[in-house]
Amino acid sequence: MEKQMDLFEVNWGVRADLKDVQSKLSDLIPLEGRCESSRSKNKNLEKFRVAANLAYDLFNNGLMNRRGEFKRFFGFVPIPTREPYPGYMNRAKWDEIELRVEKVITPLILAAAKEQEVK
Repeated sequence: MEKQMDLFEVNWGVRADLKDVQSKLSDLIPLEGRCESSRSKNKNLEKFRVAANLAYDLFNNGLMNRRGEFKRFFGFVPIPTREPYPGYMNRAKWDEIELRVEKVITPLILAAAKEQEVK
């Protein structure tokens, strides 16, 4: 049962069952800048690249660099500008944030995988 539950864990907004696909897609992304043909044949890969960069800023930097862009892309800001009270960001809050991010990232991963023929 514990192994099966691992499939439903979310880490940095990516479900455990999609980690391998995420890794393969990440290998297709350039180290800097947009994906080649980002408005045509690699449109979904480009959306995944943007989402991955924004998720990185959220989970690694607490949205210190790209808060406005995160809000426009994901539709919410999970971390308030000012901490409303001590202890606001606890494990349960991070789990909730990961699930909200996952709801946006999962369809992007699936669309990019289909577009790039990654399995």
